[in-house]
Amino acid sequence: MKTLIVAFIGPIAAITVLATSPVNAQDSTAIPHIAQALLDAAYESGDPAEISAVVKAVRIVFPDYEGAINAQAEEKITEFSHTIEAAAPRSDMESEADINEADIGEADIGAPSNTGIFTLSPWDGKVEASALFSSGNSENSAVGILIDASRTSGDFVHNFDAFFNLGSSNGTINQKRWGAAYKLDYSFGEHTYAYGRIAYEEDEFSGFDYRLFAGAGLGHFLAKSERFTWKIEGGPGYRYSPIDSTRVIEQNFAVYASSELDWLIREGLTFEQDWNVTWTSPTTSFQSVTALTTQLWESLSTGISFEYRYETNPPVGRDNTDTLAKASVIYGF
Repeated sequence: MKTLIVAFIGPIAAITVLATSPVNAQDSTAIPHIAQALLDAAYESGDPAEISAVVKAVRIVFPDYEGAINAQAEEKITEFSHTIEAAAPRSDMESEADINEADIGEADIGAPSNTGIFTLSPWDGKVEASALFSSGNSENSAVGILIDASRTSGDFVHNFDAFFNLGSSNGTINQKRWGAAYKLDYSFGEHTYAYGRIAYEEDEFSGFDYRLFAGAGLGHFLAKSERFTWKIEGGPGYRYSPIDSTRVIEQNFAVYASSELDWLIREGLTFEQDWNVTWTSPTTSFQSVTALTTQLWESLSTGISFEYRYETNPPVGRDNTDTLAKASVIYGF
């Protein structure tokens, strides 16, 4: 393009020189129209190299106007340089922002957020299938399944557990117990948290139709490490318990307290000791679970446990104590 421009300048300039009056030829500040048109076309390109090439060619053809051409070209090139310098940081920032946004987008695809109560994130926990041997209000062998899971979302921790036990003797069902509980924790710091909890339980052979509990309170980690964790929690609540035989409904203010201890004795061998107590004016319920778990493979373990339950004032005709021994296969997730 530069070659074509220079090739055409000679003839066009000759015609212009012939058409220009002697007065205009001596006016070094008025650039001829054809020369100005060529310069303007170069300015529109915004390319300093192209502008310099056109300016050089125009100066050769119009030497009498060299001062005016140089002054105008210098002004234009300076103006373009300032514009490019001012725009460059914004362009760089926009490019950097685009890169950062792209990086963040790729990093966040499929990654759960941990900042809100309803934020999606993976659940951690276990599924346990067991053979059970019970005594007390039910004396038999049974099978059971248990799910225990938790999910952390920022300062919130969702806790869910459910179980179902079923046993029979001589074709007659003599154990049918199931329940579920949900607890939401809110952390105040590394060790202390507040919680809200709701639990439902049915046991056909306990003397209660079912039991419903709702409460809130505080929890605290007495110890918290990879090998040893121990937390306690407690607070007020409300328990609703219809009695099977009399259909009397016990609905009372309650106080709940619990303790959970987990000890990694060595790699692949874990000891757990959990207990909880629920006090009401008619009766107090106590439950203790002691368990030992051995890891077989990465997600598969076996375990044995012993559960002890005690009721201070059970319905008429029911025992105070129930025990349950379990041998389990456990899948962790």
